[in-house]
Amino acid sequence: MNHNDMLQLKKTITMPDALAEELVQGCAQPQKRHTRARFSSLAASMIAVFALLLSGTTSYAYNIYQEYTLAVFWEKDLSTSDIDRLGQTLADIDGISSCRFISGDEAWAEFSAAYLDADTAASFTENPLANSGNYRLSVSLQADTDEIRAKIADLTGVRLVQNLKEMD
Repeated sequence: MNHNDMLQLKKTITMPDALAEELVQGCAQPQKRHTRARFSSLAASMIAVFALLLSGTTSYAYNIYQEYTLAVFWEKDLSTSDIDRLGQTLADIDGISSCRFISGDEAWAEFSAAYLDADTAASFTENPLANSGNYRLSVSLQADTDEIRAKIADLTGVRLVQNLKEMD
């Protein structure tokens, strides 16, 4: 709207002359640039980008610590070669990110360190978990854990498939 249009509009509106003159002067002057608004939108954009990066890193760390860990126990009468074959079969299942063998001695060491004091653990003359060797499997979050557990349970020689959280 140019200056002449503003004067024309001023004549058609009923208002005090001082207010009308102030309106014309305010609209006719060149507008100042508002750098503060530009700065605040830039700051808001930077904060949004930082928040997105932070949430992406947090979810990545969350995924690392939220992998499911399964313990696969086998039948007592399996031979060493059958146990090794079972471990290879478990490692080859899609969705398994790691497969680690835990011997009965290692299972006892972990259990006694976590739940027994040194005197109580020393009072055992033989390993009560000698037949509790197992494979510890890490299942990635993208995998269907129930489907993987069903596949493992169907394998020959598997006695029990258990989520480590269920064991606590």
